[in-house]
Amino acid sequence: MDQESTNLPAQIADALVSIPKGLTPGVVKALDRLVGASVDIPIAWLQQKKAKIDAQTESYKLVEASIAETVASGAGADPDIAQRAMNKLVRKEYRKQVNREAVASAMVEDLRDQSSSEENLATGSEPTSEVDDDWLNVFERYAEDASSERLQGLWGKVLAGEVRQPGRFSTRTLRFLSEFSQADALLFETFAKSAFGDSAPKNLVAPKDQENIGNLIYLEASGLIQGASGLGLQKTLTFNKDGRSFAREGNLIVVLTGEPEKKVKYSAIVLTQLGQEVLCLVGSRNARESAQAVAHAIRNPNIHEAHLGVLTDEKTGKINLMEVLWVKETPEAPIVEGSQD
Repeated sequence: MDQESTNLPAQIADALVSIPKGLTPGVVKALDRLVGASVDIPIAWLQQKKAKIDAQTESYKLVEASIAETVASGAGADPDIAQRAMNKLVRKEYRKQVNREAVASAMVEDLRDQSSSEENLATGSEPTSEVDDDWLNVFERYAEDASSERLQGLWGKVLAGEVRQPGRFSTRTLRFLSEFSQADALLFETFAKSAFGDSAPKNLVAPKDQENIGNLIYLEASGLIQGASGLGLQKTLTFNKDGRSFAREGNLIVVLTGEPEKKVKYSAIVLTQLGQEVLCLVGSRNARESAQAVAHAIRNPNIHEAHLGVLTDEKTGKINLMEVLWVKETPEAPIVEGSQD
């Protein structure tokens, strides 16, 4: 992304250079909300969006000036109180601004890092909508309270994901993450490494004695998973007329081959919608390794082959196969020894 001039912090401006142009409108809107800077980008189709943002920013400034004038006149009888209130306000707003800019920086870093990853390649389509203003209002309140590096990184990943795919994270997920402790995150992280897409094979995540399932029950009570207690759930794989069944997470695809129009079932613990949204935020998790683990865990005589691929075109459904995970072993024909005269 070319930039002629910018009022952004240097580390953010430098990282913006490698952001895909298709994400520019969402990035500009998010940065304007969090940083409050004017980002000048010489791209004709962006000018109308930027003009709208600039106009809103000026309106915010007028409102803030009006509020400050009202507060000052109301506290005019006691200048000391007014001064203390102003000092507290400045310190509070300064901390919020520091937090917002740290989140913005984490967002840009995530967009830059993921843009070059094979497993996160653009699939030929740009975001079809903008980041929702109401969603940004809620997000901003959480971002400005993120004082730790862990939370700033987490909210940065959330915003980057929303820029790539508006509507990816619900406001319910934002509320959940605001109360998601580090201990909770570590617990879910362990589960997440054995999950791919919308579920985890039960033989990977449930203790073999079925007695110590407290961690799974806790995750289920948190609303992240289903099927931890009781009889559990059955996951059904249905092969299409070409004998293919697919499991997807982002652009990663596990391609399974079997008998056309047949079904295979296995015991699973299913991620709720909330769990699926949180899954992609687990920083230590490697989605490719999780896909490999899950494909091996569901190995079944009725599944002939398992491959790992990347979706390279959303419209056509084209998949670039990267790796053979396993192939069904076929018994060798017995050797029959002939009689000799």
